[in-house]
Amino acid sequence: MDDEDFLTREFEANRPRLRAVAYRILGNGQDVDDALQDSWLRISMSDAEQIENITGWLTTVVARICLNTLRSRQRRPSESLQGSSGAERLVASTARTPEEQAVVADSIGIALLVVLELLSPAERISFVLHDLFSVPFEEIAEILAKSTDACRQLASRARRRVRTADEPAAQGHLQREVVDAFLSASRGGDFQTLLSLLSPDVELVSDTGAIAIGAPERKDGAFDVATRFSGGAQSARLALLDGRAGLVWAQGGTPTIAFDFTLVEGRVTRIDMIGDTDVLSEIQIDYVRRTNLKETSDSTL
Repeated sequence: MDDEDFLTREFEANRPRLRAVAYRILGNGQDVDDALQDSWLRISMSDAEQIENITGWLTTVVARICLNTLRSRQRRPSESLQGSSGAERLVASTARTPEEQAVVADSIGIALLVVLELLSPAERISFVLHDLFSVPFEEIAEILAKSTDACRQLASRARRRVRTADEPAAQGHLQREVVDAFLSASRGGDFQTLLSLLSPDVELVSDTGAIAIGAPERKDGAFDVATRFSGGAQSARLALLDGRAGLVWAQGGTPTIAFDFTLVEGRVTRIDMIGDTDVLSEIQIDYVRRTNLKETSDSTL
């Protein structure tokens, strides 16, 4: 069997998986068909003898083409998909017949498809490949040309955004109130208020980028986290990180560390200190003015 026959057989054997990967990344039937066609053209010109893991290699080829498609969409944004009507349009574009639409809605999940539209291309690739298809972060790092740690952090952020995408508006307002109070207490050295805002088992976790410029690798428990911040955060600014309240410390106007807060029942359960430039570049940061908690965005990076 020559290389082309072998690759054709393997491509057809893996087609259901490759189509599933492309659907979850792209969420659009025409784009999926184009991605698979483009993938086959590239695959057919490859040297089969150089391939060790054919399924993993095919998945990587499709994922890279899907990544290019997502980035192209960013340059030419289309109609935003929001609410139930957006979900219906998304499923309709993914499958051509009512029967196919029912299968897609059941197997992928309308809500998940809509939420994935909110993620950056790198977040979407990291989350879909790792969480839905168990692709190792080492392989995802090669696709995205980022570090393994950055891809792990991107998937983690995507996971949190998927979980909180359907939060009521009141929850977003509460997040701003808590983060704003945290910033004020930190700057003023108000240790007791900091303790009241933190869950007893709160975690402070820093990525490699933040650790490299002096952040602690981690702190556990309200006392240690409050001690770390009491009297600090003097140069941090309140900001929206992909639409959710957090803090940013910048040097020369360039974000250096983002403080990503996770809340449960109104108390901080985790603070991620993000200093990896690959991750920071994927976060939409909108600084906000603190005016009696009626913040308005004043810049976007």
